Amino acid sequence: MRIWKLACLAILCCFLLVGCTPTQSGDTAKADKAPQAQVEMAVPKQGIPVLMYHMIGDVPDNDAVLLESHFREQMKFLKDNDFHPITLDQLYDYMVHNKPVPVRPVVLTFDDGYPDTYSIVMPVLKEYGFAGTVFVPTYDTDQGTRLNWQQVKEMQAAGLTIASHSYHHERATEMTGRTFADEIKKSQAELKEQLDITNEYFCYPYGGYTKSAGDALKAAGIKLAFTMDPGWAKYGDNPYAVKRIWIGNAVDIENFKQRVTTPQYEER
Repeated sequence: MRIWKLACLAILCCFLLVGCTPTQSGDTAKADKAPQAQVEMAVPKQGIPVLMYHMIGDVPDNDAVLLESHFREQMKFLKDNDFHPITLDQLYDYMVHNKPVPVRPVVLTFDDGYPDTYSIVMPVLKEYGFAGTVFVPTYDTDQGTRLNWQQVKEMQAAGLTIASHSYHHERATEMTGRTFADEIKKSQAELKEQLDITNEYFCYPYGGYTKSAGDALKAAGIKLAFTMDPGWAKYGDNPYAVKRIWIGNAVDIENFKQRVTTPQYEER
């Protein structure tokens, strides 16, 4: 009788131990088994749209300042239609080496380092999992009217690419070769000191450029330099005169769709 009681007690303990063992929920188990979707890759025949943004906010009669509602609508369109914002490294590999990129590629660039790039742009890009690049004039950082370095570091940590918009944000077309080279050197040094990066990308202040400016950038280790010349970026284009597509308040959602789907978009 005593042996029978001990056997029953042992069985009961086994049941209790099994009941206390943590198990995966059905949803978790399914999620673990779900395969990662493979993104189709291709070499774009027509090129890649590189979008150019400046300030996001509400400033009347200033087309360069895009309403936040317009920006959110545009990013939602990209997400809903399976566009893939790519990095500048991926753009470089395509433009110079004709390497494939995810289908429906687009590049998101933000000039000047305005505070709204931190407060509005970064959270939206994080929400959608989008890559983006912020071009900062390094002298203006921490001056009160642009981003500060702490914000820039947080953006870098969030996955955004931080690149040079020169040092003083002055026109390359109005500087001598030596002066421009000094601007690049100071900007590169500041980015290295603050972010510990060896920067390889540059955006010309006000969009103007010269061949000598491109030569100076190449000598400084820059691989791509961006202009304000309209059009899509294509394989074989001059990497020191990359075209971009203006995005301002005059660009409604229908025109935006044109700009990211065809190089023959309507100018506004």
